[in-house]
Amino acid sequence: MTVHDLRDVLREHGDGPSPANPARHEEIAARIRRIRLRRRALGGGGVTAVAAAVALGVSLLPGSLSRPTEPRPATASEATLVPKQPADFLPERFTTSDGTKYRRIAITAIKRAGPTKVSVTIPVSGKPLDVGAVCAGPSTDAPSVSTGDGRSTSADFGGCSRSMQLRPLLVPAATSGSKLTLTFNTTVRGGGCLMRNGTCVPRKPTRGLWSLAVYEWTPPARPAEPPPLKALPDHAGEARLAETKTGVWPQNGSATFKVRGKVGFDTLCTGDLAGRLWFSFMANGHPAGGSGSCGVWEGGAFPSAVSEFSYPTNKTTTVKVTWKLLGTATNRPVRWSVGLYQK
Repeated sequence: MTVHDLRDVLREHGDGPSPANPARHEEIAARIRRIRLRRRALGGGGVTAVAAAVALGVSLLPGSLSRPTEPRPATASEATLVPKQPADFLPERFTTSDGTKYRRIAITAIKRAGPTKVSVTIPVSGKPLDVGAVCAGPSTDAPSVSTGDGRSTSADFGGCSRSMQLRPLLVPAATSGSKLTLTFNTTVRGGGCLMRNGTCVPRKPTRGLWSLAVYEWTPPARPAEPPPLKALPDHAGEARLAETKTGVWPQNGSATFKVRGKVGFDTLCTGDLAGRLWFSFMANGHPAGGSGSCGVWEGGAFPSAVSEFSYPTNKTTTVKVTWKLLGTATNRPVRWSVGLYQK
């Protein structure tokens, strides 16, 4: 069998459903733990902004990554950079559930020992760009991405995960048609601490093995239809769900509520870019704080992350929730829902 024949066979069998993610329940549990820690850290005061289940969320939703359309063994040079197992999760090509086609244009890695920075030079065609990452832990580090002049070009990645995380790569329009050097940096600045009997015990920093890739993607020919939303929970603690408003970004960019007293807001989004849609609040036309990424609920316990506010009880306050998406989203809309909770 020739290489061409082998590729034809692999392509024929490569469009099936993506494999199950056995680590999903663990990822959801970790998300809930982070939300609870954030609540405790930000609780108290006139405004409690417990927002965003995970910063930027998981940009590539589980189940949306199909098998590579043209898989192939890694070349010798790639094999020296990326360990075999993580490289399997950074495919050369793949198509997401909304029909977006991804093509890898660079691949590299940062190992557990040695340099904490690595650079790649990529061609910039003008198509949207994403950065993909897979991590073998344990790890307290996470890569940041910057250009040669030190400018940040992408949101930082979350914790170490063997499932691929995707982040938008923000490139100035003037860069199109040229080459761009990107630097990945996993310099560990501290391991944080673990709470034991009410005491913060310093945690020793640990380095993971990060496999990294840069992708350019081609949007669907027509706007994709985001999946339907699940209903928000009837209660958040002692507060009940009083009102829900929904829409589809970018057609619908805001929702307005009339409120009094203590209230809370929770969010839910669907679509392949749901984790990139961010909300912020305005109260009577003024910024109210409490911004964050939209919640994504794929199963298990609802990842509640209520943003709580306290307003006068003797007059009505107009609260406007506005939406903004990080990066490019051509023909990749996101369906959103905002719930108002009151005691």
